[in-house]
Amino acid sequence: MEDSSISNLKKRKSTFNPWNDARILTHIIGKTSDIAHLKRVDANVMPARASSRNTADIGKENYYNTADKVSLGYLNANNSTLPYSINTVHLQNPYRPPQRLEGFASRDHSKDMYRSQDFTLRSRYNNNLLIPREPVPNKNIEQENEKPERPKKKKYSMLAKFLELLKQYCANSSLHGLRYVGDPELSIVERIFWILSFTAAFATAVYYIWYLYQKLNSAPIIISLSPEPVSLNEFPFPSVTICNMNNVKKSEAKRIERSSDRLDQLLVEDFCNSESNITYDNEEQEIEWSRVYPFMINVSQSCTDMLYFCAWVGNQTDCEKIFNPTMTDEGICCNFNSVNKKYLFYNARDWPEMNITYPSTSIDWNAEDGYKDMPADVVPWRPYGAGLFYGLTLVLDVEADEYYCSSTAGAGFKMLLHSPVETPKIADFAFSITPGEETRVIIRPRLSYASPSIVSIPKKKRKCFFTSERKLRYYRTYTQRNCILECEANFTQTICNCVQYYMPKSSKTPICGKQDEQCAKRARRAMENKLYDESELTITLNVTMPSSCNCWPGCFEINYRTELSQNKLLSSFNIDKRYVKKNMNYFTENMAVVHLFFVDSQFTKYVKNELFGFIEFLSSTGGLLGLFLGFSFLSFMEIIYFLTLRMGYRWYKRRNSPRPAVLKIHPLDDGKKVIYPFTN
Repeated sequence: MEDSSISNLKKRKSTFNPWNDARILTHIIGKTSDIAHLKRVDANVMPARASSRNTADIGKENYYNTADKVSLGYLNANNSTLPYSINTVHLQNPYRPPQRLEGFASRDHSKDMYRSQDFTLRSRYNNNLLIPREPVPNKNIEQENEKPERPKKKKYSMLAKFLELLKQYCANSSLHGLRYVGDPELSIVERIFWILSFTAAFATAVYYIWYLYQKLNSAPIIISLSPEPVSLNEFPFPSVTICNMNNVKKSEAKRIERSSDRLDQLLVEDFCNSESNITYDNEEQEIEWSRVYPFMINVSQSCTDMLYFCAWVGNQTDCEKIFNPTMTDEGICCNFNSVNKKYLFYNARDWPEMNITYPSTSIDWNAEDGYKDMPADVVPWRPYGAGLFYGLTLVLDVEADEYYCSSTAGAGFKMLLHSPVETPKIADFAFSITPGEETRVIIRPRLSYASPSIVSIPKKKRKCFFTSERKLRYYRTYTQRNCILECEANFTQTICNCVQYYMPKSSKTPICGKQDEQCAKRARRAMENKLYDESELTITLNVTMPSSCNCWPGCFEINYRTELSQNKLLSSFNIDKRYVKKNMNYFTENMAVVHLFFVDSQFTKYVKNELFGFIEFLSSTGGLLGLFLGFSFLSFMEIIYFLTLRMGYRWYKRRNSPRPAVLKIHPLDDGKKVIYPFTN
């Protein structure tokens, strides 16, 4: 009988019939015999209930308790023993569609709906029979007990959503190996194999990318040869400084010896023998620079006496017009093609006024800015071509008869080629010119340039300064040699409270005398040898906190290398009469002929570039990721898509979707619960 009723219900469509729902409840509550009794129900009892319903009374409080008394009396008369007591069964308004029950599967077919309802009601009925429940007196207590469980369910739901999203990404990702990880048809062993393979490939790619980054970070600069040659008119002819090795002229030394000027005698001894231990009297310990400067002019050989013949670019020129006296560590020397001192120093008035002349306009030149469409005939001059004819030819007179004391063991000249914006250091870097010989000096410039792209690289990594990045105290233009000389002057002034006469200084800085000679030498050696060790300087100079010069090369610099070739001058040879002074014997013993010139019209420059730019680093990184993982730009966009658009759209769709009605459960008086399958 029970099977036939269920089969009849399966054939029917899912249409609203409150009495069918009541039969389902009766089927669950009663036994097989109960259904038979229900079938034999009197038509005057059950149908009368529906016909006697008044819509106006539905909203009343005691409507259900009065309307269902006939049905309940009939059930009690035919079945004396019920599984549990029932107070009432509330039916929904027949004119509204049925609402979805909580926990029921929403199916369109009536058979699935009744099956789910049947299973749920049976489960609850069995639970009520087996497990006694205590009455819940207050509905709010039950709601409070359920509150702590809500965050756990929400957290679990979010984790499940994330895992589902991760599974979808693995199944659809373009990265190699992940599709096998997210394939549910593969066994766990196969999926573990692909997980380990992907992890190993990812770790290897990260290792090589980190190694590439470390290489870029440690050595970001590479010095390479530029394919574009540099012509002669783009850089200046070197500045030439010439000094006679004779420190004091013999005629002046004899005059001072005959005089009673004790101070001049001490100065002569100081210039000739720097290792002597002569000390000044107490009242003469501090010698003003105003007294030392005229003494140096008197005892030094003048440029007029030194230079006998000068030819520039094949044209004989008055030597006094192109050479000027300059102050060096070897005394007063003669200089060619140096910039005006107002472009060399910030405070040019602090330097002594010498007989300096410039036949052409002097400009503020530096290696970084260059000439910038300047006229050809400006100082510093540029070479007009390669070869001896377009160079500089000099005939020098050593005046051997005037030698009183020399800075070296013999007689001759010291010559140094340097940048036009530098102060020369003759004692350390000059080469010698021997009288009685003809010397050819072949000039080869070393041009250092920098790419503008390295400006963004930190100075400590590129190890060079642009002109605007490093400012010196005295020199207007930064070069490594200017920085070292200025740092030596500052260090000497800090240690000895004075500076050497050839060092850059202000007008109020005292000049070191004989009593400060040893201190100045120790400071100079410490700076040149870069002895910044605290223990070393404490022993030698009694200084505990020396400052570092930090004199890196300029990013734009010009240095000149030389190659010398010499041959002996003989009186029997036919020599150009313009070179001969007095006679041939004097010429071969005292004169030196020097030719300075370039041998090439174009030169290669050295350029500092980035070892790895952003494009090179991106290409190398992309190649490693593509090799090990198959990673590309679109793979990156896939990750962004799954983390943003896909997750956000699902959250938005779930948030705006309509929520199903929740089944209401009300407690009975005896503590048991009854399920209302319909709501108003």
